Amino acid sequence: MLSIALATVRTRWVSFVGAFIALALGTGMIAMMALALTATIGTPHEGPQRFAKAQTVVVPADPRGDPMELPAALPDTAAAKAAAAGAVVEDRTFDAPWKGGPSDAVGHGWSSAALTPYALSAGRAPAAPDEVVLTGAAADRVGGTVLVSTPAGPHPYTVTGVAPATWFEDAVFFTDTEAARLSPAVNALAVDGGAAAVRSALGAGPLVLSGADRQQADPDPSGGADALINAQSMAATTGGIAVSVAVFIVIATFAFVVEQRSRELALLRLVGATPKQVRRMVVAEAGLVGVAAALVGCVLGPIGAGRLNSWMLDNDVAPSWFHIGLNPVPLVIAFLMGVGSALLGAAAVAVRASRVRPVAALRDAAASSRAMTPVRWVLGVGLLVAAVATGWSIAGDSPTYAVNPRKYGMVPLLYVGGLALLAPVLLRPVARIATWPLSRFGAGPLIVRQNTLNGRRRTAATVTPIVVAVGLTAAMICMQAAGDHTKIDQVRQQTRADYLVLPAAGKTLDRSATAALADLPGVRADVVSSAHVYIGTEDGQVVDSLNGQAVAPSSLGANGVLHPRVLEGSVDDLGDDFIVVDRKTADGNDLVLGQTLTVWMPDDTSTKLRIAAIVQTGLAGDDTYLSAAKASGARPARAWLRFDAGATPDSVAAALKNQAVRVAPVPVYYDTLKAKLKEDTRTAATVILGISVGYSLISVANTLVMAAAGRRRELASLNLAGATRGQILRVIAAEALLATVIGTILAAVAGAAVVLTQRLSLTKLVDGAATVLPWGSTWQVVVLCAVTAVTAAVLSARHTTRGRAVELAGTRD
Repeated sequence: MLSIALATVRTRWVSFVGAFIALALGTGMIAMMALALTATIGTPHEGPQRFAKAQTVVVPADPRGDPMELPAALPDTAAAKAAAAGAVVEDRTFDAPWKGGPSDAVGHGWSSAALTPYALSAGRAPAAPDEVVLTGAAADRVGGTVLVSTPAGPHPYTVTGVAPATWFEDAVFFTDTEAARLSPAVNALAVDGGAAAVRSALGAGPLVLSGADRQQADPDPSGGADALINAQSMAATTGGIAVSVAVFIVIATFAFVVEQRSRELALLRLVGATPKQVRRMVVAEAGLVGVAAALVGCVLGPIGAGRLNSWMLDNDVAPSWFHIGLNPVPLVIAFLMGVGSALLGAAAVAVRASRVRPVAALRDAAASSRAMTPVRWVLGVGLLVAAVATGWSIAGDSPTYAVNPRKYGMVPLLYVGGLALLAPVLLRPVARIATWPLSRFGAGPLIVRQNTLNGRRRTAATVTPIVVAVGLTAAMICMQAAGDHTKIDQVRQQTRADYLVLPAAGKTLDRSATAALADLPGVRADVVSSAHVYIGTEDGQVVDSLNGQAVAPSSLGANGVLHPRVLEGSVDDLGDDFIVVDRKTADGNDLVLGQTLTVWMPDDTSTKLRIAAIVQTGLAGDDTYLSAAKASGARPARAWLRFDAGATPDSVAAALKNQAVRVAPVPVYYDTLKAKLKEDTRTAATVILGISVGYSLISVANTLVMAAAGRRRELASLNLAGATRGQILRVIAAEALLATVIGTILAAVAGAAVVLTQRLSLTKLVDGAATVLPWGSTWQVVVLCAVTAVTAAVLSARHTTRGRAVELAGTRD
């Protein structure tokens, strides 16, 4: 049967063009996303980076014996002790964003530049207290002045030199004396001596690193892997959706191709072909087309990956050094998935095709006698059941998953996939609903509806990609937007303040700003400091590390600015020895209310704190609060302002006008956050959904073009019966438009199901969970589907009806 399959493909290649295009593009899409995902896996930068030229590095050790996070500092005597083992370079790291530069820039003393090494590309090293060297800046900056936000406040500095940027940080170099004034604490030491000698000189306490272990002291010890987390998440999410859409549509397309050839297959049965021979021929044809199309797709994949790489860099999805290279493994995987999808699509209908009765070859009617196969029934219903079960399980066990697209994204996929599979059986009731308002306008709408229902398999093949395109857009964007709003609403509902003060640049309020906040007249300023802490049992056994918020006791509770949802205990009338943990932390570490914990602070000191309350788990990270009086080394991150009588926004603005801060009304701040999240969602949807939606639109056009070729005799018969060519084209356009409406209705059902399922979880997290309906994006996709469907249907039908109707009526499909 292979020779027959080869002959069939060669002589009837037009029948396979649509399937070839669908598979080539689908394989290309899979290859592109597989290449992108592969590029985000692994360690891009091997070995030590920041301290590449240091023989031995000394950093503070956390309670587990690992390097502590900044701003952890070494003891004051460490440098003097280490000097006994060799020459010592003190390294300080502190926030130093500069106006017009990166907001996450950090400052160092110039002597530590040689540890990387940084080499000047223009200018000279800083020599005076008001001089700096910038990395990543243009050479024309040399000689100019730049405003740098330092721990002591903003100050103008003269740029004496510039150096090339590194991938792991944007640095500003000061003189060693100025760096010590701005940040007295020493965060690391580079010693020109062996590790054993350094350990002997220092004794117990600090962590001594040498060789490959020096990488642990880098700003990014993962060697760049952590910087690719967002890119990896995007590639994985997009890849999962793309693979699902591609495989789903390719299988449906190949199945449709076989369905269109029912008369031809019946004729083979009429001349003596056995069912087994028919099955083997159908699968062989799919294999031949699949191999050729998958090879083309593997060529298209790297081309698309290059465009995707540029988009990721332009939209800050990936760091500037990220590159998607050519890797054979993802291409092989994409090739196998492409060929496998073709074979599955053919095999799904090969059995039914082989059972075609020979007498069917004599039929002229092409009406579908059976809408659904048992396999399609099982898959469609199974996906819907799985969607409901998954959503219900998440709502009961882990409602916080509902705000995470990576963890909740399977629910929309299951709903959309299930309804798309069940489209043939849902066509009749949905078509009646869609055409009911038009029934009073005569027989035209009824003819269109009946034509649509008579060709249920053809219509279902058109509706399926429309359901996928519109359904994924509505469901995914709605899910992510609702999750983003819930994150903000939870914090908003647990905060009671008039204004919020944030650093103008960087993550820390400088000393001048915090002093000014304390002196604001008529204003209660609640400063919240960030503190990465370690918690352990009372006898000192470490159990976890947490990102906490250090606050005064008066900042929490009924009269405080912060009032988290308390599950156990109370946040009112707290002393100076409290710590508040969330439910996830408590359950994960077997902590109980009233338990005394050993807590290690950012400066490596430890203290005993009592669990005063257990609160609801936050959606933006650890919901841990601890006493500011005990949180030594914590960095002020923001301040909530509450106005007393006589205080006004103007008076606050005047008092803080010379400080490096941003002041915003709390409602405006949260609205700005929502707007930013909305923009981020739109950016993510551009690639996550854009690729799949674009492929679905191509599939819509592709299916309608294939369907037109199979309706040649039907359209010719209409022409012979008296219908003009214009009337036929208008009917074809109306059928395509009705298919779009049916697909949109099914997609709306999928979107509504996602909204209702997600709300089961969101209502457990906040009061009055928001429902965000992405009308704009959804209608844009609907219009695109309608335009694509009508244009493809009319143009292909116009081409098909060219020539004399009598001759067309006698041709084969």
